[in-house]
Amino acid sequence: MSTILEEAESAVALLLESDEPQLYEQLGIRIKAIEQNPEIAGSFEPSLTYSEVAMGPLDSVRDLGQRICRRWERSAFDLVCGTSAADEQERRSVADAFGINGTAVAALMATLLVSHFGLAPAIAAVVAAIVVKRFFHPAYEEFCAIWCERIAGPSAE
Repeated sequence: MSTILEEAESAVALLLESDEPQLYEQLGIRIKAIEQNPEIAGSFEPSLTYSEVAMGPLDSVRDLGQRICRRWERSAFDLVCGTSAADEQERRSVADAFGINGTAVAALMATLLVSHFGLAPAIAAVVAAIVVKRFFHPAYEEFCAIWCERIAGPSAE
């Protein structure tokens, strides 16, 4: 296993213990922290503490996390479940990870978001954890079908 995948797996394993609102908070906290200190963006697991003075009210931070997740969700979906021939190998890797566990899927997805879109590891780990937490099922095809319905549904923005 590569070092980047190991780092991602360690980070997402902890993130997957959180519920969805906590993950949105974590995403918002990381975005606010990166605005203040861009160096932390390069870590899948930055050491951060929420500060209302520096980051604003927690509800606003959570809302920011939700908005950022929605922005990246379509790109992640296209990469993992899309039909582009250029991403075929990555889709196979994700499908293979479904036979392992949700942590493996989230770790692989986080590394793909970093390598394909240049998304900061600190952000990619949380986005991947949210997607897997929300949509992971034992079958890859079902995972993509449910995720596609969510993106195309009336609540999608």
